[in-house]
Amino acid sequence: MTQDRRTEILEHAADLFAERGVGATTVREIGERAGVLSGSLYHYFGSKDAIVAELLEAYMSDIQQRFAAAVAAATTPRETIDGLIAETLAVIDDHPRPTAIYQQDRRYLREHGLLEQVDAPSREMRSLWLDAIEAGVADGTFRDDVPAETFYRTVRDALWASRHWPNRGAYSRAEFTAQMSQIFLGGYLR
Repeated sequence: MTQDRRTEILEHAADLFAERGVGATTVREIGERAGVLSGSLYHYFGSKDAIVAELLEAYMSDIQQRFAAAVAAATTPRETIDGLIAETLAVIDDHPRPTAIYQQDRRYLREHGLLEQVDAPSREMRSLWLDAIEAGVADGTFRDDVPAETFYRTVRDALWASRHWPNRGAYSRAEFTAQMSQIFLGGYLR
């Protein structure tokens, strides 16, 4: 079993999951796309859900590393939020298929126990945002009349939803990141 073959299967599966949905994709279809008999696919992965789990694990691990680096590089709450915005948008661009799977197949993931593995990392990432927001409120950088949770959820949801925006591709990553920072932080600064 070669790592290249596993990686190839993961990539083909991610394509299918993102295109069709996890529930609608069969092991046979993954095998056909990857050029492997469906029975042989089980030599590489125990099940379709094992493929999904591996995709999500790598995805969440990358997000955690990026967010931790953004927080470590920042010296102010504003810089932290700017960094988290930039890294969120980078993840969407760099990992479009896992992003689609995570967003579009929540019900399937929940019903098959696949969200449990990402719950703890998701809570940790949420804490990074909230800690920075609360620090900014405490030091007077951010307004105190908008609850931190409300600001966080608004920014988070808009950033992740932006992957569907038809005009997003008209801007470079840096331009779009600057726009998002200005929209959210321009109205949130004192």
